[in-house]
Amino acid sequence: MSKILITGSNGQLGSELQDIAKHNKQHEYVFVDVDDLDITESNAVDTFFALYRFDFCINCAAYTAVDKAETDHQLAFKINVTGVEHLAKACQKNNAVFVHISTDFVFDGEANEPYNVDHAVNPISIYGQTKAEGEYRALSLNEKTILIRTSWVYSFYGHNFVKTMLRLGKEKSALNVVDDQMGVPTYAGDLAAVIFKFIADVDNIEFGIYHYSNAGVTTWCGFAKEIMQLYGLTCTVNPINTDQYPTPAKRPRYSLLNTEKIKQVLQIEIPDWKNSLNHVIQLIKNNEMLEKIDVNKIIAIAEEAGREIMKIYETGDFAITDKSDNSPLTKADKAGNAVIVNALQEFYPDIPIISEENKMIDYSDRKDWVYFWLVDPLDGTKEFIKKNGEFTVNIALIRNGKPVLGVVGIPAKNQMYYAVENKGAFKIDEDGNKIKLEVNAPKENEIALIGSRSHPSPEFDAYLKEMERKYKTVNFVPAGSSLKFCLVAEGKADVYPRLGPTMEWDTAAGHALVLEAGARVKVYGGVTDLQYNKENLLNPFFIVERNN
Repeated sequence: MSKILITGSNGQLGSELQDIAKHNKQHEYVFVDVDDLDITESNAVDTFFALYRFDFCINCAAYTAVDKAETDHQLAFKINVTGVEHLAKACQKNNAVFVHISTDFVFDGEANEPYNVDHAVNPISIYGQTKAEGEYRALSLNEKTILIRTSWVYSFYGHNFVKTMLRLGKEKSALNVVDDQMGVPTYAGDLAAVIFKFIADVDNIEFGIYHYSNAGVTTWCGFAKEIMQLYGLTCTVNPINTDQYPTPAKRPRYSLLNTEKIKQVLQIEIPDWKNSLNHVIQLIKNNEMLEKIDVNKIIAIAEEAGREIMKIYETGDFAITDKSDNSPLTKADKAGNAVIVNALQEFYPDIPIISEENKMIDYSDRKDWVYFWLVDPLDGTKEFIKKNGEFTVNIALIRNGKPVLGVVGIPAKNQMYYAVENKGAFKIDEDGNKIKLEVNAPKENEIALIGSRSHPSPEFDAYLKEMERKYKTVNFVPAGSSLKFCLVAEGKADVYPRLGPTMEWDTAAGHALVLEAGARVKVYGGVTDLQYNKENLLNPFFIVERNN
């Protein structure tokens, strides 16, 4: 396991690296921003390296305000040069690989063909000068430096050209954008993936300078037009020349980077810039819908449903009937369902609902849904009837077959679990304390296995015996309902194999929870994750395990 320091972790690239790190848990990561580590202070950097003994340092910290740098050159130099020097020296002292990110702005833009990695730098702005000097420090002060130049970076995260164009495109009917500066937009997520590829292949690559940008070529005007088209905005983008839009800092007229070296060394194909831009635009649009959903409101709905369920639970008058699959149905199922469905229809009338207790919707009517609610008002009806408290209220929001929001309430314990995509998973305990959830780190000879109290199966028994052969110690954690997902999310169990029948509404909210806690729900015996809104809502067998 390598220890990896990522500086500038709250920026565009740093945020994308954090996303990828969630799915690459074979390393130990330390993400820092200026409040955690000031790279311009040499003592702070040395102390930090001495504490952690890093194997890699990925430097995403930079002063990137190109125009402001013309008058704020001291701060730009301090971050882009002095800070890089401190990190490079610390890496050299600790025998660490230094991955440093630079820019196309180190070139003057007078070329007529893509810049090779060995082309002489000749910056025409203060920002470019500081980045060029930072490159020199990174390469000369550490023997194991991977320097990656990139261009026109944007992301789902942070402030960037894409988000500025979207904001202006919604506000204005027309925009003027420079059309005589040529380059390539680069999606920070693609760049982050390449950095992880370098880490994985570090024993087989040569250190030095690499160029990475997405494939293709355009201008700022062409970039803006594509943004408007992909988002569906009617704003007209008019081309203008650079001299019609004067700025304090000069920009390179031409800044295409030759990426042949990185493609050959890493054996990768580079995505076209339009394809990557489309991906980010879809992420932004999806997030705009998700931002309209107040998770606290969904929690309140689950709490109200829980109160109605508990009223019936405490009377003992359940009025039990059997559903078509011979599973029990109680007054509590119906009462909880009424609360949830009525509230969701009131607050979010445009989002359709699938609930266990509602009449099923034909696949032809729902197959093209992008978003929908998936509800199980009382999961663990058998546990409810037994009065052991292990029943749950479940509300999930599905987007394109994947759960992106989940709320799991445990009314009998006055506890609530919830998660929202890219915002983490949390537990609210009986005292109202909010606790961030994260799955267990793997142990070499021990595993905690969670299973169903009410649904044992021969397949599960066989799986349990297999684990007993593989691990010295196997701890069995029995539990009912979607509580099993919750226990994995908060680290009280490592693995939950479900080798028996479940429906989509049984799993969706818990699935959202474990995703944000660092696990996945994988089809048992396969490689794909559980999907939702299938023609048949019956789930295949699955296993919940840490995402490695």
